Parts: sequence; structure tokens; C-alpha cells
Amino acid sequence: MATIDHLASGRAAAEVGHWDEARAAFAASAAVDESADALDGLGRACWWLGDVRSAIRHRGRAFTLLRQAGRDDEAAMVALDLCVWHLTNLENDAAARGWFARAARAAEHTTTPDVRGWLVLIGAYLSTDLREQRQRLEEARRLALEASDDGLYAMALADLGLLLVAAGEVVDGMALLDEAMATTLGGYDGRLEVVVWSSCTMLAACSLVDDLRRATQWCRAAEEFTQTYGCPFLQARCRAHYGSVLVAAGRWGLAEPELRRALSMSEDVGHQPLVEARTALAALRLRQGRMTEAAELVEGLDTSVPDAALVAAEVRLAENRPDEAGALLRAALALLDANDPRGDLLVAILSEACLAAGDVTGAKAVLIGRRGDLPRTALPRGSAHLARATGLVAASAGDVTSAVRELADALAAFERHDLPFEAARTRLDLARTIAALDPEAAAGHAAGALDELRRLGAADQAAAAAALLRALGVTPRPAPRDPGVLTRREQDVLALVADGLTNPEIAERLFLSRRTVAHHVSSILTKLALRSRAEAAAYAARTQRER
Repeated sequence: MATIDHLASGRAAAEVGHWDEARAAFAASAAVDESADALDGLGRACWWLGDVRSAIRHRGRAFTLLRQAGRDDEAAMVALDLCVWHLTNLENDAAARGWFARAARAAEHTTTPDVRGWLVLIGAYLSTDLREQRQRLEEARRLALEASDDGLYAMALADLGLLLVAAGEVVDGMALLDEAMATTLGGYDGRLEVVVWSSCTMLAACSLVDDLRRATQWCRAAEEFTQTYGCPFLQARCRAHYGSVLVAAGRWGLAEPELRRALSMSEDVGHQPLVEARTALAALRLRQGRMTEAAELVEGLDTSVPDAALVAAEVRLAENRPDEAGALLRAALALLDANDPRGDLLVAILSEACLAAGDVTGAKAVLIGRRGDLPRTALPRGSAHLARATGLVAASAGDVTSAVRELADALAAFERHDLPFEAARTRLDLARTIAALDPEAAAGHAAGALDELRRLGAADQAAAAAALLRALGVTPRPAPRDPGVLTRREQDVLALVADGLTNPEIAERLFLSRRTVAHHVSSILTKLALRSRAEAAAYAARTQRER
């Protein structure tokens, strides 16, 4: 077959996401004639197949050949991809900056606005100054409009959106992310990598604010794309983001396979995806009361990453090592800007570490320092955790009135943001606080917390709620054993039926056989006396609202 035929076959295979075929065809073309086009196509196919190092090698050679041929704009775009890959897949900042410099050199005399726009956009990735990042992204958006480049426009919107969400401007940031996702999934026919990057950015933002509904809706919208083209980067780092959202929303059965897959896929795509996958899975294990596994997952984690420091500190607290937890949190806080809203969660857990160490004065001091100058852009979840921590400190100081007010505010916020574990735990805190003054009300809160913690599968916290009920003279209701009660796996299947997934899609999501899924669906309908999947979906929606 002639070289031109191999190239055509490779391009046709890549067009429909047949990456193995594309790689073989481009490799055959390169073996006959080492052209820039063959090597560029080969490198992209390798990236989609998860072979990042081969991808970088082939496209690096393609860059050189494009430059020699005077195809400088194309060379610049290849160099920018190599910059991103080194930065996000291999976490090699030096190499990323080197390739960015090569891209800028290649495009030194370009008059093409889209190439200039991509240079500005990637320059924002490399900047460590938030103001400069925002300025660059705004400039990239302007150039995208000038060039009518939907991909560049979507990426500028997505990155601006994440920047705003991270700063606490959630509504405005999410609006930009929604537009970015609609742009890439609504008939966009440009660079496929843009769909990957914008999807990952959207999931990162949803993970920051526990927006399960938005994450689920956009992941469903992107399913056709991912089933066709696949996405090794999405399946590593962004599966960890999605899994962490599921953990926060109490859908632990669905989070489990996502996080396990993220962990297995993160081995070869750089340090950060591995940290995020281990952190999210450790958070799940901690909430489930599986302490040994949680401790193993956080061992050796890079605690300069705020989320990793937070979970590692929570594990130390659960192991009754509050001084170590406090040291981890103080070190992480020292690395954050004073107004970084991610500090709210760190400070909240730090105050708990102080309380666990018997230092009520210290716990109060760290909260006053944070809440006294609370940034206007604080994330709602962080504010709720600060309220809970303030309530715990007040209770420890004997100020029951203030404690009840703060804990009630925190409980309402957690329920409003659909964070069931945090809500149930705060309800248990409230029960403890009023136990001496109003045992009957305390028993009501403890019973409600017990039911929710059992439903979630939070073994340790459920045991604590049951113990409090017994101390109040109330015999806890036994865990549900009625044959009409759905098993945990049936609950997982029901949730996906409610999301509109078919049996094959549920089987793939939960790593089950189609026959097993069909059995679960039949069992659900029988136990709940329902006649169809539509009734099951309606039942799930109704019970979710009633919670």
C-alpha cells in the first residue's frame, strides 16, 4: 500500500475513534516515509491509547519535520500539545515550559489569531499568578472569537469557569463551564482533545463544590463521545474527580468502581492523577469506617496538595493522633494564599484537631482568625464546615446556645447542598450537644442520624449514633432486615435506572454481567411492587426528594 494510502487509512480510523487501526496505519506510513503527517498522526493515536511517552516521542519528531518544511503554525500547535502533555500527564514543568518556548518561537511571525490564541491560553496554564491567568484567558477568548475557533473559545470559557469556581464565584463560573461543555458536545467538529480537556475541567469544578447533578448530567451528555473515542486522561484524573463527587453525594456504591478504575489507570499518567485517585478513595474508606485501608492509601501522599492534606489529617484524627493531624494542616495552610477558599476546610479540621488534643483555646483561635476575615468568595461547603467547627468549639466551651445555633446552620447547609454524610454527622453532633438539656430531642436527632448513616454504610459513625441512643435510654432500631428492603447493590442499580441507563450501560458502569443486572432490576421491581423501569425511576426520584 502506498504511503498516501496508509495516511488516508490512519486519518479515517482516527476520525471514528479506532485508535489501534490508526496507530497501525500511521506506523506503516512512517516506516516507508518518515513524514511529519505520519508521525503526528501516530503520536496522537498513541496518546488516545494511553501510551503517553511514545506519543511525546513521535510528535516531538513531527515538530522538527514541520519546522524544517516551513509549516510553522502547525509546528506551534504540536509543540503546545506537547507542553500540555508534559504538564498534565507527566507533571514535568521544565519540559512543559521548554515546549511552550518552542511553540512561541515557531509562531513568532504568525498572523493567525487562533494560533496566537492557543499560545495565550497555554501561557495561562503555566502562570502561577491568578490575576495574570485571568487576563490571559480573557485574551484567549477574544482571539477565539476573532478566529471563529470554537475549540479555543470552549477551552477559554472552561478554564475561566474553573478559575471563578475555585475563587468561590460558583454561579458565574458554572455558567461558563456549561457553555463550554455545550460548545464542545453540540456538534463541535474540531480537535477531539478539546472535549477531553473541557470535560476534565468541568469535573474538577464540580468536585470542588460537590455538584453531583451537574457532573452526572454532563457525563451522560458526553457518553456517546467517550464510547466512540475513549479518553485515557479522562479515565484517570477526571474519574477521580467524578468519584469524589459521588462520595460527597452519598452514592458510595457508584463511587467505588469509578475510584478503583481511576486508581488503576493513574499509574502511568503522572503524579497528580495518582494523588487525586488515592485521596478520593481514602476519603471513601474513611467514611465507611475501613480505617486500615484509608491509612494505607494516605501513606506517603503529597500533603502539599490541600485535599490530600485534609484526608490525611482526618485519618490521623480517626487514629487519635491529633498533634500529627494539626501539623499536616498547618503545613498545608502555609502553602495557600490567605484568601484561598480551600483553606476553610483545612481550618475547620484543624480546629477539630485542637479540640481532640484538649486545646479549646487554640481551636477557637484558628476559627476566629479564619471567620473574622472570611473572604466574600467562600465556597458554601467550606462555610458549612466552618459553622460546624464553630459549633463544636462552642459546645466544648460550654456555650450550648451558640453551639446549637451554629450546628443547626451547618446541618441546614449540608442538607441544602445534598451532602448526606456531613449532614448526618452534624445531626449526631447536635444530639450530643443537647443530650443533657433535652434528651427526647437528642434521641430524635440521634435516631435520624443512625438511619442515614446506616443507609450510607458509615459503620463507625452509625455505631456512635447507636451508642448515644443507648446512653439516652433508647434501644436503637435494628438494622433493616425486611426482605422488601433493597440491598446496597440494588440501590446502586436503582440509582442508575433512575438516571436513564440501560441494562448494558449499568453492567459496564458497575462491572457486572448483563444477566446479573437484569436479575437486580427484576428483584427491585418485585420488592417495591412496581411494574416498570419508569415506575422505578419515579420511585427513586420521589424518595430522593423525601430525604
